[in-house]
Amino acid sequence: MLTLISQWLWPRLAPTSELPADSPQQRWLQGQKDKVDQGSWPGKSDAALEEARRIFDAEQERRRGADFKAGLYLAAITALMPILVTVFPSLWDEQVDKALGATLLGIFICALVYLMRAALWALQTIKISAAAQLSAGEIADSLSSDEPEEKLVKLLLNAVIYNYNGTNQKVSFIKMTHEYLLRTFFCFIAFLAVQAVWPVAAWAIGRIHNEITTPIMSCLQ
Repeated sequence: MLTLISQWLWPRLAPTSELPADSPQQRWLQGQKDKVDQGSWPGKSDAALEEARRIFDAEQERRRGADFKAGLYLAAITALMPILVTVFPSLWDEQVDKALGATLLGIFICALVYLMRAALWALQTIKISAAAQLSAGEIADSLSSDEPEEKLVKLLLNAVIYNYNGTNQKVSFIKMTHEYLLRTFFCFIAFLAVQAVWPVAAWAIGRIHNEITTPIMSCLQ
């Protein structure tokens, strides 16, 4: 239970450092690469090339999509920060109840922490990373070979396998950005809700207090 609460309050991602060669993920990728290198598709090269292109384009689109979202989120966070800075001084206004000010300040700090963590995840998403891409020379060599379609299929699929871990990391990072932005949103909802409810709650508590203490004081007199 505590683990679930902790994970909800501060989502974490498993370490994304370079996986050892004997890890299940690396063994699976090596198995995929071996299948591609040893594969032969006589009479089916056109269909194989079409599928290889589709998979390659889909993985490239996943990568571009994560980078695009990260850039969009960073731009939104950058535009939002100056607005939030103007809110901070109003929390210490002399006319604001101290308890209300302290509560709002706590919520505001939580929102800022979540927002900054979201920005860091977005920065990790768009960080430059190695990616395989077919070069003009590789395409020329493939077209000069005895089986150009099969050669191109292998090059495309090997590029997909090479990029697999990096693309998955980018997608995971942008999901973490979503998680922290969602918590930032909840914090701001709570901030506005406390501002709206506090005066009514304070009035109701004061009214109940007066109704209880007044008869007691009358009896004591």
